[in-house]
Amino acid sequence: MNSSDLAYYKNLEYNIIIEKEMDEDDQWFIAYANELGKYSCYGRGDTREEAIGSFLEEKDVFLEYLFNEGLEIPEPKKKPEDKHSGFFNVRTSSHIHAQLVYQAKQQGVSLNLYVNQILSGAVERNKIAGDIYDKLSALCLKVEALNLNAFRQLQYNQGKMPGRQPLPGPYLEYQQTG
Repeated sequence: MNSSDLAYYKNLEYNIIIEKEMDEDDQWFIAYANELGKYSCYGRGDTREEAIGSFLEEKDVFLEYLFNEGLEIPEPKKKPEDKHSGFFNVRTSSHIHAQLVYQAKQQGVSLNLYVNQILSGAVERNKIAGDIYDKLSALCLKVEALNLNAFRQLQYNQGKMPGRQPLPGPYLEYQQTG
């Protein structure tokens, strides 16, 4: 690693967490980044701004230490949303475009807002459909397991051999009482 690598790490934007701390007569703020460790690298101040300023100074010192010792320097974790701008182009037919414009006007909203509402609804429906599918799949597995157990019990009990007792279970109780 060279010094430009250190500059790279110092320029990374970590998500700063600020917490208010108190004891009997005093209060202060601490600022830290999860990736660097709450108790390894943090700033402290009487105000949020002071805590952030203190953290930024400590962060640079801490990163220099890690760099000089040849230790791994953790990078900020990005949320999936951070990778996307929220802007994209969609190509469609002129007929669909005209229909969307017409429907947006009927709703009294912009085309952008109308399409966003349609997409939001579709994403939510897809998520719900996935959840339902997962639950139905789990339920099907349970039903199949119960059916298999009942089938095994029937097979075992139909081959009545001397000295063999019927398998206990709720599946054949109606036969025994009838």
